[in-house]
Parts: sequence; C-alpha cells; structure tokens
Amino acid sequence: MLFKQEHIADNFCKVPLFHNLDDLILDNICDRVKPLVFSKDEKIIREGDPVQRMVFIVRGRIRSSQSLSKGMVATSVLEPGGFLGDELLSWCLRRPFIDRLPASSATFACIESTEAFGLDANHLRYITDHFRYKFANERLKRTARYYSSNWRTWAAVNIQFAWRRYRMRTRGPVIPVTESGGTERRLLQYAAMFMSIRPHDHLE
Repeated sequence: MLFKQEHIADNFCKVPLFHNLDDLILDNICDRVKPLVFSKDEKIIREGDPVQRMVFIVRGRIRSSQSLSKGMVATSVLEPGGFLGDELLSWCLRRPFIDRLPASSATFACIESTEAFGLDANHLRYITDHFRYKFANERLKRTARYYSSNWRTWAAVNIQFAWRRYRMRTRGPVIPVTESGGTERRLLQYAAMFMSIRPHDHLE
C-alpha cells in the first residue's frame, strides 16, 4: 500500500496543476484517485455526457474533439501531465452549489494506449470543500485554465477565426505568400506566444 501511495504521489508531482498544492492536499488526493488504463481508440467521454470524474494523464495521448458552429470540429491533443474533466472544478467551487453534474464540452478518445488516474466528482467535491482556501486561489484557477483542454481549444480556435477574418477583410480569401508573408509570420508568432505563456510567467 505504501509503495502504491508513493507511486501515485510521484506521478502527481508531474501534473502541473498540483505543483503548488500542500502535501496534506496531495495526500488527500492520492488517497482517493484510482488508476485507469484505456486502450487505443477508446472513448473516455462523449461531448454532452455528464462529467463524472477528472482524468489525469500519466502515459499516452488523448484527442479532444469539440463541435463548433456550421459543422466544424476543433481538435487538440492532451499529453502526459494534461487532464480532462476540468468542468468539475468550476462545478465544485460554484456557489450556490448545483447537484447536477456538468456536461462535457468535448469528446475525448485515446490516440494510443493510455495510463491515467481518475478522481471521482464526489471525491473532488470533498477535497475542494475542505481545502477551499487553496482551490479558490486565483493562481490555481489560472493554472487550471492554462492546462485545460477546453481553454486551449477555445484559444486556438479564436486565433484561427481572427486570422481568417483578417484575411477576408484585407486581401480576400487567398493571399499570395509573397505579399502577406510578413503579416502571417507575425500572427503565427503571436499565436505561438499566446499558447506558450505559462501561469507563473505572468502571475507574479
């Protein structure tokens, strides 16, 4: 049992969301998580289904697919250290509290065999209720948002939409590379910078 707890704790130390949590909180989390194994192409949760747990990836990759308007689908990839089911954090911290579980905003399917840990909604609620001072902290909220697949997908989609609107407004649907290379490179640089900023880079 001790080995199992140490193994879980070692893996959770690799999850950025938990880097700044107290040992007492980590111990409570480790006592309640369950190891999970998913096979290639297995769907963990479908868009619109109730989110019953948070899943923290230890090994493997997971694809997120989110429906947009006009039949478009936005996709992103979660890697070790990433997590899904972050809707539960907002659900747990919401006041007044609502019993109904939140719906998943995306479908998550395994690109390859994946190992993870799962934290059930009722256990997450217990932890956030007992350590609310930490989970209501703005720094943790921003860290959760940065590593959230939902937020990163939203950011990427908005960057793409902004670029398309810019192209249509200035040059029409097609821009010769020789004329727009400089502007396109700048927008791509801005997008890369936006997606690479980590919470501790701008919270101090």
